[in-house]
Amino acid sequence: MAEIAKKYRDRLPDLKEAVEQSQQYFQDNVNRYHEFMKFVFKTSMTQDEEATLRDLGKPTIEFNILEAYISRLRGEFSKQQPSLTVRAADGVPVSMLTKDFIQTIDVIEAHLRAIFFDASNDKLEYNVYSDLLAGGFSVLEVYTDYVNEMSFEQNIYVDRVFDPTLTGFDPLARDSHKGDGNYCFQLFPKTRKQFEEDYGKEKSEQMSFTRNLSGFGWSYKNEKEEIVLVCDYYEKVRKRVKIIKLTNGHTVTEKEYIAFISKWEESEKIEQPPLPVGEPRWTTIEEIVRYRFCENELLDYVPTNYKQLPLVFVDGNSVNLTENDASYQMTRPYVYHAKGIQRLKNFAGQSLGNEIENTVQHKWIVAVESIPVEYTEAYTNVQKADALIYNHFLDTNSPEITLPPPREVQRTPIPPEITNTFRMSDEMTQTILGTYDSALGNQSNQMSGVAIANGAMQSNNASMPYIVGYIKGLNRVAQIIVDLIPKFYRTPRSLPILLPTGKRDYTIINKKGSLFMNYDPNSLQVKVETGVNFAMQKEIALKTIEGLMQSSTVFADFMNTKGLPMLLDNIEIRGIEDLKEQAEEYAKEVAQQKQQAMQAGQQQQAMQSQAQQMQMAAAKRTLEQPTDIQVKMMELSERAQKDSTDGAVKQRDSETKFIDVMSKIRNEQVDNELKAARIDAENSRSQIDAMISISSHLNDMTSKE
Repeated sequence: MAEIAKKYRDRLPDLKEAVEQSQQYFQDNVNRYHEFMKFVFKTSMTQDEEATLRDLGKPTIEFNILEAYISRLRGEFSKQQPSLTVRAADGVPVSMLTKDFIQTIDVIEAHLRAIFFDASNDKLEYNVYSDLLAGGFSVLEVYTDYVNEMSFEQNIYVDRVFDPTLTGFDPLARDSHKGDGNYCFQLFPKTRKQFEEDYGKEKSEQMSFTRNLSGFGWSYKNEKEEIVLVCDYYEKVRKRVKIIKLTNGHTVTEKEYIAFISKWEESEKIEQPPLPVGEPRWTTIEEIVRYRFCENELLDYVPTNYKQLPLVFVDGNSVNLTENDASYQMTRPYVYHAKGIQRLKNFAGQSLGNEIENTVQHKWIVAVESIPVEYTEAYTNVQKADALIYNHFLDTNSPEITLPPPREVQRTPIPPEITNTFRMSDEMTQTILGTYDSALGNQSNQMSGVAIANGAMQSNNASMPYIVGYIKGLNRVAQIIVDLIPKFYRTPRSLPILLPTGKRDYTIINKKGSLFMNYDPNSLQVKVETGVNFAMQKEIALKTIEGLMQSSTVFADFMNTKGLPMLLDNIEIRGIEDLKEQAEEYAKEVAQQKQQAMQAGQQQQAMQSQAQQMQMAAAKRTLEQPTDIQVKMMELSERAQKDSTDGAVKQRDSETKFIDVMSKIRNEQVDNELKAARIDAENSRSQIDAMISISSHLNDMTSKE
């Protein structure tokens, strides 16, 4: 491992302090995340509550009703189909909107859709949405990795981090995705053995393996294992540069323009290079560097290709609160306000269970003297039909002493408040969570099917803040990917795409005759929106379309032809994807048949008019021939049209050459930064070796004296 420059190693205390402050700022939200995850998915009772119930002799039972609401929302969300759009950025010059540029936009949009589709197959959306509903927040990571162990090509991936509570962001970040902050980080717990295998035993010799008073420790003991935290810390580095706007509409830095002119002259191009327009101006450009460190040492420093922070915070439905004149963010799970009603239902159910458990099982109250010995079984075995016989008098010698007859035991009824509270808690939970469809279903004898369906959609909208938070995070991820594509997709390769129809395909890039992914990321904008995510909404849409088709024959004809894909998109049956493809082929066949019919009609009309044309041919021959001036005007017009076409072709070629040269320059800049970092590290190592050599020489001289 190369030696890290001293100026980076000296930053270790500041980096550790930033991580600890971020952890302390967000600790309340982290605790709430773990609390509600356990409350919803494991048990809704604490250990203290279980101990109290055992002391009181009550049953330790619980009635978890919150997971069912979350599972229903997760099931509906699993059909989510985000709508993704890529377009040219505002202010892009018209000269850049070429046919190749438009095709590039379509390919990028289809590739983004394929990336998100692959992530969905790995349950990315499902897992993130589960975090939002039960924990209040989640974190996504954008990274690159080789296609396989024998490949030199890298792909761009997006995934949920293993544990969102082991990540952190700048407390001063204000955007929902926290990408406007100065840093973000992710902590990786490793056993001491794993850490020493990766970085050497000398790195862990001075670790304490104890937690500090704030509750956060870089090394600690987890039962019998010793754990080391390794941190990947991403930080923004800002540079002041001068930018220049060129005649072709592109904007580049002054340094890039100088390198571009040099490359242009070396290539001996005949065309004139793009020239600056107006005065240059100063601006700030952000780059991302990554530090990797542990408790007592900086392990690695690498400049990255990221322009934005690669960790994306996905907010559920948080609020900003002020306490002690300090503002802080409070993340809230979907079931945050339902915790009290869940505990009340548990308490009512436990009280009800206690009443049932302590119900008196005795049937009769009878005096011992009243029971004849031979008829005792009739009183004790109540399941066997028999006559209850008792002694009315104490004995024959004392007829004046009568004995009380047997009487039934009057059971004390269960208090109605307990059963009413147990039932009421379900309705109260629906009110708190905004889930009304179940209540409508209970009154199905009084509600129509349309009313129940509308109630179900209203219930689904109650969780919309969490879907919006997820879409915001996904939108940020798409922006990061658009910036990374031209940096990692440089060589000829096949690119997976997903068409809007749902069909998967591949396209060739960076090869002669195909598209080149050397675009400027600043020239594109990407937007992710919510799509149809609810089966009930599709069913209602299908019924609406059917009603319109029945009421209008024109609309029915339109839906049976051009509107057929939309009609099939609202149908959920097995094999719907194959049916969509077959419907598309059928529509093409119908269009071809219509075109053939039109061509046949046109041929018939042509034959009918052919005779008339032959008669008019003689008259046309008698027309005056064009004058010399008219001939010259026609020649000049054709020549001007040809020059215009050649100029457009030359402009497209110049645009392509410019983008290609700028792409090479920017790639060289990244390589130069990496080389500079290695040179700094080598210089630091050489200085250390020289100091050690001088110190050894002085020690030798001292020992000889």
